[in-house]
Amino acid sequence: MNLSHESLSPDEIQRAISTGRLGKKIHYFGTIPSTNLKAQALAKQGAADGEIVIAEEQTHGKGRMGRGWVSPPYLNLYLSVILRPKISPTLAPQFTLMSAVAIADTVQSILSFPPEIKWPNDILVDRKKIAGVLTESSCEPDRILFVIIGIGINLNFSREMMPESIQEKATSVLILTQRQVDRNAFTCRLIQSLDQCYGELENGGFASIMQRWDSYFRLRGKNVTVEMPDRRVSGRVEGIDTDGALILMGEGGGRERIVAGDVIPIDY
Repeated sequence: MNLSHESLSPDEIQRAISTGRLGKKIHYFGTIPSTNLKAQALAKQGAADGEIVIAEEQTHGKGRMGRGWVSPPYLNLYLSVILRPKISPTLAPQFTLMSAVAIADTVQSILSFPPEIKWPNDILVDRKKIAGVLTESSCEPDRILFVIIGIGINLNFSREMMPESIQEKATSVLILTQRQVDRNAFTCRLIQSLDQCYGELENGGFASIMQRWDSYFRLRGKNVTVEMPDRRVSGRVEGIDTDGALILMGEGGGRERIVAGDVIPIDY
């Protein structure tokens, strides 16, 4: 398949979106180390709620727990959003869940394959990762200064272009549909969806989008192992708490809240 490698157009994206807060200002770069790092720097300099950083390529793309995110140029979408929400710092983890819903909604709109949210921050299709979220926040004891939501989505990433290390566990819209994605149109849809979910989260709390999150969650009732930096636990997934913690019924019958960790399905 011959792919065109056209640049994203921030002007075209801004003309096409109709949002309450997101995307009023878009910072566009050809190559930068990381959209999250750039967004953090801009936020510290006073960037407003809803400003967006987009790059064609990341030389040091960031994933969770210090992992990298493979970010070749002109194929996919690497985007970070600066938010200044008026909610308690204890609720900051909900922005990862909110973003996962927005991504899953957007991916589902162009695929016949149903996406799945793998707690806490991955979007899978056919059990392979198509997108990820990295949320980083700066808080004071009583308020959130800013939240950075970093998103990477594999759009026109062919299997042949992927490093061997991720070929068996990653996928893309191109692989699933055999069609090239209009990246500008997809970016517009995603920004619209993020804007809507952001408003719902601030106005109605996570309960307002919990049902949609749950519709993409496939691990409820399944047995899993969760690997954390200091320990490893196994049990049956009961669901998630209102703050986004994973609820696990342990093998000994105790109920446990998991705030962060890697989930490995046992009977998927």
